[in-house]
Amino acid sequence: MTSTPSQFRKHPRSPAGCDDYLTRRQAAHALGFSSEFKIRQFEKEGVLHSVRGPMRAAFYPRAEILALKAQLALNEPASAPRSNWTDAELLTLLRHPTRANQARSALDLVLETQISIERAEQVCGFLAASESRLVPALSPAPLADRTLVKPEPMAPCERRDASRVSRDSLIRELRDPDPRVRKQAFDRLKEARTT
Repeated sequence: MTSTPSQFRKHPRSPAGCDDYLTRRQAAHALGFSSEFKIRQFEKEGVLHSVRGPMRAAFYPRAEILALKAQLALNEPASAPRSNWTDAELLTLLRHPTRANQARSALDLVLETQISIERAEQVCGFLAASESRLVPALSPAPLADRTLVKPEPMAPCERRDASRVSRDSLIRELRDPDPRVRKQAFDRLKEARTT
């Protein structure tokens, strides 16, 4: 039995720190396009921003792809199916800020994704409940007024010196997909080494 080359096709590995990024083909599939051409066009227009991986393969943040999916559904509501949003996609979109750099609300989810109000409220309630469990420092303000905070992992018993801990955090920042963050971390590491 012979196998076709498509059976052996693998997705390229995403760069370090970019676990939730999609390849150009995956992005086209998530947006409902049969070709990668529109993804390249969105990248040229500045709508999508890529991170380059092995062999200069482009990877796109999942949240950015979902925000574009919602925007396309707003612009062309007749062509967008109403029930194609999973809860995971809705949660990712809810955590991604709007173009005005504000947190999304249940109303934004309803308008952008065309889901029911009840489902949008359930997703927002779930996210609010999980955030209140993970980050108790959040105020009881509505979700739209909150700034989204990524909780830091807590070390149960840190025995290392504070300078060593800060150096390790700078080394972790060197793996960030954003080149500006990497450059700042490198400069701070270089500065700490000279002093």
